[in-house]
Amino acid sequence: MSGFAQALPMVLTFEGGYVDDPVDRGGATNFGVTQAAYDRYRTSIGQPTQPVKEITDAEVAAIYERDYWRASHCDSLPWPASLAHFDAAVNHGPLRAAYMLQEALGVAADGKVGPKTLAAVASIDPRVLMERLLWIRVRFYQSISAGDQIKFLRGWLARVLELRKVAA
Repeated sequence: MSGFAQALPMVLTFEGGYVDDPVDRGGATNFGVTQAAYDRYRTSIGQPTQPVKEITDAEVAAIYERDYWRASHCDSLPWPASLAHFDAAVNHGPLRAAYMLQEALGVAADGKVGPKTLAAVASIDPRVLMERLLWIRVRFYQSISAGDQIKFLRGWLARVLELRKVAA
């Protein structure tokens, strides 16, 4: 089983179904895919846009594989660090996930998962890297949970704890 095939069901357990919470800065989402991401995907394959509420399971998998797994170079990371990085890319975007990965590795942060970042990945235990990534995410969640976003903090932290069980 590929890393993506192993990671996707785990990430989808956190993402749920259709949600259009007015407080959520991502707007309407279905299985964690925002309307904007769905529009980009549909346009890129020559299809007309449609409400994210109508997304299919196959489209969800295609978006996550192309725009998050591959775009974030998750296939270049060993398990379970690849899972933690993929989940960060899904939840925070590939660019922020790359910065988090580089912070966890102690390498210069440029937001690009290139040769120096991957060399650092190869020099660390994947479970240690996963733990570091998760703690960075906890700090990030705390930093953005002011005001109306506080209602999401419990769910974000539960997500990290569930991922941490994979590393144990």
